[in-house]
This record gives sequence, C-alpha cells and structure tokens, in this order.
Amino acid sequence: MTRVIGIASGKGGVGKTTVSTNLALALRDFGKKVLLIDCNLSTPHLAYYLGVSNYKSTLNDAMLGKVGIESTPQLKDGIKYIPASLDLKDLNGIDTMDFKKHLKKLVASDKFDYIILDSAPGLGREALAVLDAAEEVIFVTTPFVPMVNDIIRSAEVLKKLKGVKGVSVAMNMVTEGSHEIFGRSISGLTGFPISGQISYDQNVVYGLVAKSPIVNFKPNAASSVEFRKMAAGIAGVDYKAPKSYTVKRAFRKVKNKIFSRSVSMSQSNEDISDDLSIQKMK
Repeated sequence: MTRVIGIASGKGGVGKTTVSTNLALALRDFGKKVLLIDCNLSTPHLAYYLGVSNYKSTLNDAMLGKVGIESTPQLKDGIKYIPASLDLKDLNGIDTMDFKKHLKKLVASDKFDYIILDSAPGLGREALAVLDAAEEVIFVTTPFVPMVNDIIRSAEVLKKLKGVKGVSVAMNMVTEGSHEIFGRSISGLTGFPISGQISYDQNVVYGLVAKSPIVNFKPNAASSVEFRKMAAGIAGVDYKAPKSYTVKRAFRKVKNKIFSRSVSMSQSNEDISDDLSIQKMK
C-alpha cells in the first residue's frame, strides 16, 4: 500500500526540499520504491537539488492535460521523481487544488511504497493542495520559536482537512547552541512527535553546490546518518548507526554537559556577586 507523505513548512529557508530529497534517498537505501514530486509550482527547486537539468515532462504538463500523470515519473539515483516547470507561462491555467485528483492515479497504480510531496512553504494554495492530498504530513522546522509558531498555525489548518492520518515534526539544522529549543520542548509546544533531528552540517551545502544530496554525496556524514534514522523510523525497519557516528554523538553530549555546568556555575557566581553588591549598598 502506497503511503503519501507531504513535506511542509511554515516558512521558506528551513530546508524542506533538502529533507524531501534526502528522505526519499534514505528510504531507497532500505529497498523502498519511492516517488518524489515537486509540488512547489511557483518556485520549484527539486530538479536542481537532485542534480537534474534535462527532463522530458513536468507536473505542470500533467495538470494542464498535456500528458497523463502516469507518464511523468522519471528515474534518478534509484528513485522516481516528477519535476515542476521552471517556465512561468506553465503556471497559466493550473488549478492547484486539482492536484489531489492527479495524485490518486499514481496511488492507484500501486507502483510505489512511498510518494513524497515537496510542498511550497507557508499556507498558500499550493501548500494547501499538498496538505489536502497527503495522508501524512511532516513539518520541517529549525528549532527556534518563530518557526515553531508557524507549525502551530499550520496545525489549525490541518484540523479542518480530512484524511490526514499522522503529523510529525522534523527538526533541521540542529546545532548545540544554548538559544535553541530541542525536541522534547518542540513536541510539547506543537503536540506532534519528532520524526527526525538533522544536525547542521556544512557538507549539506557542499553537496548542494555539487548538485548531489548529502545522502549520496557523503553517506557517512552525520546528517546522512540522521536522515537514515528518520527513514528507518518512518518505514519501521531496524537501522544501526555507524560506530563513528555513535562515538562522536556521545562526545558531543559530554561536551554539552560540561558547557551547561560551566554556564550554570558562572550564572550562580554572578548571582552571588549581585547579592553581595546589594548588601554593600545597604
């Protein structure tokens, strides 16, 4: 049975397409048949992220009735994908809310284990079309309060839509900084479980420049391992992270505890100093 997963975000710039492409490739690594669709018709990026410059047909062609949606999937790196057109004139005449009707034909073909929908950011018509068509939704966010607030707003919209079975949050570009909210807090604020936590990794940028998603570009990078952990959780398969990743993660935890204690001690010393200063003034 095909699972349709919408990858959404409250704002652009949080790495939604990075998550979409690498999640698709990570699912491929577990032997899953995956179709990735660029549903961001107004500002499509998926083809670039996959390193594709030439393709025979697009989602726009299907939605304009030029071709059947079943003929649009194309092969790249072991997954199928459907790009969106870069030509602005191909937006004319498209009703984005018709997308669900076309998607049903792909689901009915039963050729894919997963269909991943790379949504437009925000809550415009393109994004709403994905939220309406998806059976599951993963909100991509960076762990900062404004971004999390966008998820809470989007959740209100989801309550009005029928057919969405599961909602989760993927935290992207997670660093060890002290000004970020981490998984447990985000889950508490949004009411949604965390489906993945992807570390900030400069290799992702290097891969983007090389037009190669990180899972392909550097399979053993921390972010690649975390995308596979996320995919394993979604697919319900066992996955053991490489020993090098486990050791580095353990080292980071120890380092963070030492940092937290030093900050706490410093704060306590400041409080004591403030108290002494107040007493002297008295």
